Amino acid sequence: MFQVLLIGFRLPCMEVQSLFIVRLAIIAIALALTTTPVVAGHLKTDIATIDEGSILYGEIRSVKYATLTLKTDAAGTLDIEWRRITSLTSKYEYLVELTGGSRHYGTLEPPTKHRHLKVVGSEETIEVPLSDVVRLAPIEETFFDRLKGSLNFGLTYTQSNQALQYNFSFDASYRSRKNYGTFSASSIFSTQNDVESTQQSNIELMLAQVTKGNWGPFELGVLQSNPDQGYDLRSLLGGGGTRFFIENSAYLLALNLGAVYNREEVTDSVDVNDSVELLSAISFRRYKRHSHSPAIETSLSIFTDISDPERRNRAVFNFLIAWKIISDYTFNFQVNDSYDSNPPGVDASKNNVVVVTSIGYIF
Repeated sequence: MFQVLLIGFRLPCMEVQSLFIVRLAIIAIALALTTTPVVAGHLKTDIATIDEGSILYGEIRSVKYATLTLKTDAAGTLDIEWRRITSLTSKYEYLVELTGGSRHYGTLEPPTKHRHLKVVGSEETIEVPLSDVVRLAPIEETFFDRLKGSLNFGLTYTQSNQALQYNFSFDASYRSRKNYGTFSASSIFSTQNDVESTQQSNIELMLAQVTKGNWGPFELGVLQSNPDQGYDLRSLLGGGGTRFFIENSAYLLALNLGAVYNREEVTDSVDVNDSVELLSAISFRRYKRHSHSPAIETSLSIFTDISDPERRNRAVFNFLIAWKIISDYTFNFQVNDSYDSNPPGVDASKNNVVVVTSIGYIF
């Protein structure tokens, strides 16, 4: 099992916010610098054949969102609709996920059948229709080569009331044969003349074990700060299981069930709240069908406090739509709604809605 150590800190409200964003930025910059080798990848000797008979040479970066991402020397990074691919070959090792949840590892050899993928591993060899492939990802040799991620930044300024809002987010994912992990960090800062500045921040770390079938365990650690909802620092630590109902080249539908320990440091108070919450979450993704269609992600997470006789409930709703604008850059529109039936702190808001637009870079 993976253990997450969350280090709490207790400072006045604005100092907490400042320290939180500084830590967030340092972590994101450090990870961005250390993940630079990912861009290099392996030699561009992979071969992709498309439906009109054209043969492309390059580096297979991934198959996801019903799209093959191929990095070439001549044309840069190409996104090709998966339905146009007739064969793939590579001497490098890949993880191949199929409909139904099965995962296979091996090199990609020339198939014996049209529109099939042949995976040759140390323990098995399979040949399956390309339409059965949900996801394909390289199994890199080093830790840093296995890291992927994105960096996003947005800025909004209103001249009439001199209101400024900027948002920052960073996420990275790590994949090996037996484990899959994600790290994300985000912050939204708002300032306006004659109005107290506000800030919301979030850091999340998740690890999951890669298993065959539709079930898999996960561990979760979260740090959050949102004085508007009554807490300077919220620390969550827990885990559970994930069930995939739909997982194919077009859609993903998953359910998470588990429990978390919640520790909250109340805004403008010395009070600290401790509780145990049941976690139930459902997430849906619609992968982009072609290079100009957007990817859509939405999720709903519900936390039920089983240690509170009044059964405090929290709910978090997220909606994200992302368009690729050029090369590895995206335009993102996101809505986040956080509800708390009994928020900590005096005069804390029960509901908090945030709308964010940003430009992102995928590495």
